[in-house]
Amino acid sequence: MLLKVDTSSSIPVYSQIVNQIKHAIASGILRSGEFLPSLRDTARDLRINPHTVAKAYRELEILGLVRTDHGRGTCVTADGVQLSKERRHEQLRRLAEQLIVEGYHLGATPEEIIEAVGEGLTELLPEFESRDTVRKEQNHE
Repeated sequence: MLLKVDTSSSIPVYSQIVNQIKHAIASGILRSGEFLPSLRDTARDLRINPHTVAKAYRELEILGLVRTDHGRGTCVTADGVQLSKERRHEQLRRLAEQLIVEGYHLGATPEEIIEAVGEGLTELLPEFESRDTVRKEQNHE
């Protein structure tokens, strides 16, 4: 997996790393059980402080997306923390609002925003289906 950061961006570097790894998991590039690159290797490759990478990996761990096994590294766990339907809706609504605001400032129309979301869902749909199949199998065990 190739991470890229833009040190001139207003988005903190650790957030850029978190977002890229979350996307890699959601798109199936990274699968449950796969290990992330080591902190040192990632810091060296990106030419950033190892503490920045550690902060990103800690945030991913808090989100339930990775687990750190001391001596082995940090691996993808699964799909994150399970939330109640109400809590999940609340968070999705907040994220949708952010997207709408960004779209507004880009000069997008509501139709363009909806189209972009639809395209993104279509692209990631196989991963949604795969995740849901695994969850159903786990619930029947």
